[in-house]
Amino acid sequence: MKSPFSFDNISLKNRISLVFAISTFLLLMCTIIISYQAMSNILTNKLHDTFSSNLRQIRLSIEDTVDDLNYVAQQIAFSENIGYKLENYLQYPPSFDRVKMYEDIKNEINVITFSNPGIGLSLLYNKQQDHYLFYNYGVKQEFSLSHDPLLAEGYNMHTYGPHISMEKYKDNYVLSTSRQLDVRFSDQIYIYLESNLDFTNDLLEVGSVMNNANYMMLDENHNIIYSENATFPRNSTFPSNKQGFGKQNGFYWFEESTKKGWSIVALIPIAEYNQEMNQWAILMLYIAILFVLISLLVSWLLWKTLYKPMNEFRHEIKLMGDNNFHSEVVNTKIPEFVDLIDHFRDMRGQIVALIHEIEKKERMRADLEVEKLKHQINPHFLMNTLDTAKWLAISGDKQELTSLLTSLNKLLHYNMGKLGILSTLQDELESMQQYLVLQQIRYDFEFETSLFVKEEVLQAPLPRFILQPIVENALYHGLVDEGTISITVKLERLQLVIDIADDGKGMTPQQVEELLHKQTIKQTNQGMGIGLNYVKRVLERTYGADARMEIASLVGKGTVVTLRIPYIKGEKA
Repeated sequence: MKSPFSFDNISLKNRISLVFAISTFLLLMCTIIISYQAMSNILTNKLHDTFSSNLRQIRLSIEDTVDDLNYVAQQIAFSENIGYKLENYLQYPPSFDRVKMYEDIKNEINVITFSNPGIGLSLLYNKQQDHYLFYNYGVKQEFSLSHDPLLAEGYNMHTYGPHISMEKYKDNYVLSTSRQLDVRFSDQIYIYLESNLDFTNDLLEVGSVMNNANYMMLDENHNIIYSENATFPRNSTFPSNKQGFGKQNGFYWFEESTKKGWSIVALIPIAEYNQEMNQWAILMLYIAILFVLISLLVSWLLWKTLYKPMNEFRHEIKLMGDNNFHSEVVNTKIPEFVDLIDHFRDMRGQIVALIHEIEKKERMRADLEVEKLKHQINPHFLMNTLDTAKWLAISGDKQELTSLLTSLNKLLHYNMGKLGILSTLQDELESMQQYLVLQQIRYDFEFETSLFVKEEVLQAPLPRFILQPIVENALYHGLVDEGTISITVKLERLQLVIDIADDGKGMTPQQVEELLHKQTIKQTNQGMGIGLNYVKRVLERTYGADARMEIASLVGKGTVVTLRIPYIKGEKA
């Protein structure tokens, strides 16, 4: 005897409550034990990658700016035209030609610098006379050729790190380059170029991911040559490491080094870094853990405990709706379902018995109607044929009489075969041809017949006696005095399509509608419609909805009767 507190006796309502309670408890436990550590590691790595990528972009931007400065300086230094005019300018005494030479040199330098939008202040500086000339913008009085820090040193060319611009009315930090020119009459002429970008706003803030980040620049000895943070003053040493990141004096720092020795360092306050981490953690916690884990866990438990049995029970009901009564219903072990399943099984048994009884009655009625139609057709045809044989005998035409009786014998032997046994397309066509031979003998007007069929479909099985009634209707009710009957058999998309066409008087749309859709056809003196109704009923009985008969007709033009039958590949005899 089962205990009243057994799980099998728990109702559906209590099971749902229990499942949700267990899922909530498991969610809390998983959140406390796993989520914080896992998300902390994931977000730390993600933020490290983000900051490293940001620093890499800043480093590339600074290097591109330095390269632009050096490239423009080289363009000016190696310009033969500028060098030639500069030498002439230095030799000319004050005159109109010297002024014109000055403007020419200035314009050529401006053309080179203007084609490089990253170039700001540009000028030539005479160190011996402490005098600058050919400048494109205003210059401060305290102009100096060299600045701290020295970022890179080369042959006759120096690149200086971030310093206050020498352009008048401009106090932004810029990068600059100076290069000595090779002038024949003076060895104290230098090119001075500044970047057109604000070092702080345009270069250091490229792709910045944190608003309160500060930046520093270090030389190859890790001395600070530029700093935005007072905690790490200029000219002091910064304790960096090979890993490229760390923690120092309340800041997280990330370093991006260059091949020339100097490096960029980003300083992020620990409080803001943790705030960024917490925002990521909260977002991922609620989205990933809350929704994904709850959805997956609860969905799986509901599917396992409740939905799976309910779905199987629903599937059983659907199978019964599709006339499948042989499947077993799942045993859910849920009290509410046990009672429902018992009633369902009783109902299913009653429905199966009722359907079998109805099918049996319908089958008997269909067989009787088919037999009745067949016997309605055969006596009419046999009487006409024997009447023709009588007159041939009286006339003494033995050859025609012999041909008629031979064809009649073959036709009766085929048509009197056991009802319900399928024939082949080849046998059905031969029987139809025997019928046409009989009609050509007894008809008092000439008609032609044509047959188009591929050999590959001749062995296809199909019901007996479905072509002759259609051909008979074409002869009796289609042709007038003379005409043509053509039979075409083709294969379309696994269907055998048989067209019987005549060029006779045709039918009205009302007659076509009556032949196709009325269940019973009123018999006329000529038997109009009985044969077609027989064919239609045989197709319904044999193939159900998979086969159909179509009629296309125009008055005065003729009629085409089309049979569409499922194609089954037959074996050759």
